[in-house]
Amino acid sequence: MPRFAIDVTACWRTQRVGMLTVAVELSKALVAGRNGDEFTLLCSRERPAALTNLDCDAVFAPYRHEVILKTRWLPAIESQVGCDAILYPYWPSPPRRRPEAPPAAVYVHDLAFRLRPAEVPWQQRAYLGTVLAPALKRASAVLVPSETTRRDLLASYPLPGLEGRVSVVPEGLSSPAAPGKLPEGIEPGFILAVGTVEPRKNYPRLLAAYRRLRSRPGSLPIVIGRRAGVPQLVIAGRPGWAYGDTLHRIQVEPGVRYLGHVDEPTLAALYESASVLAFPSLYEGFGLPLLEAMAHGVPAVIGSSGALPELAAGTAIEVDAQDVDSIARGLETLLSDPALRTRLGAEGMRRAADFTWERSAVATLAVLRKIGAPG
Repeated sequence: MPRFAIDVTACWRTQRVGMLTVAVELSKALVAGRNGDEFTLLCSRERPAALTNLDCDAVFAPYRHEVILKTRWLPAIESQVGCDAILYPYWPSPPRRRPEAPPAAVYVHDLAFRLRPAEVPWQQRAYLGTVLAPALKRASAVLVPSETTRRDLLASYPLPGLEGRVSVVPEGLSSPAAPGKLPEGIEPGFILAVGTVEPRKNYPRLLAAYRRLRSRPGSLPIVIGRRAGVPQLVIAGRPGWAYGDTLHRIQVEPGVRYLGHVDEPTLAALYESASVLAFPSLYEGFGLPLLEAMAHGVPAVIGSSGALPELAAGTAIEVDAQDVDSIARGLETLLSDPALRTRLGAEGMRRAADFTWERSAVATLAVLRKIGAPG
């Protein structure tokens, strides 16, 4: 009976929400879809809250500190749990692994720390800059969420034999929460932006583009529902890092409502009631907010770099995310054309249906079985 371990020691963190979602949802789908396989979670002190009731074994570390986990605990425990292969869905595997350690599959979410280092916290640059290369050299398999990230990875790390070990495993959609109530003061038809307030999400240019639209009252043929004019911009996302005065600018910009982090029912209500998703990100390895919006039939304005165009596959308006005028034109195009919003929304829903965590788990399990097979 094949046995696999999943490292979820970093899942008590909340800063990298997308990475946390992948680790949690992929773990749940792997366990739910097992067919004679056994799974063991490698946890930091306790199970992550989202995996408390997952029907599988767990081993607990006495530490939380990532460096201690990676240098001391994980290298020791991964050789002791008796598994055929181990999955690292959050951070890479330990930089030094024992000779008897099982084959490892590591998930690389994006290459932002290499491609856009100025927009990534120095701690993350230092950490990934230290551990990723050794992990890639020793990994029996590498998983990435998109073909774009695969290309970025191979260009950044031209290691012998790496290309043959990389598999694209797209992210999926979590089970939808029942929509709650819209926050007070928000009316349906707004522009929605979802994502952590940090440099890569490009909020300063989005604010400037939004201000540009609002500066031409009556000149834009925008009618959402019964309301004419540029609708409210609603931003949902926790404060992240290196945002400087961006958070203050969001909070004081006329027409903008900042909600901070919202729970799942509120987020579902926002997607249900939005007219457009504004997601002019400078770089994404996948783009989960875009997928969530597509699943709700919300058309999007997206940055033309990174993996967003790959995910949208023609169901969104692409703009130059570094050009305020381009962002403003993209928003105007979508807001002023109800038929275009309807068409792109329907096409996005059909495409989003292909992305499930069950499919992700099937592909991941095939990789684990392959690298964990005897001989």
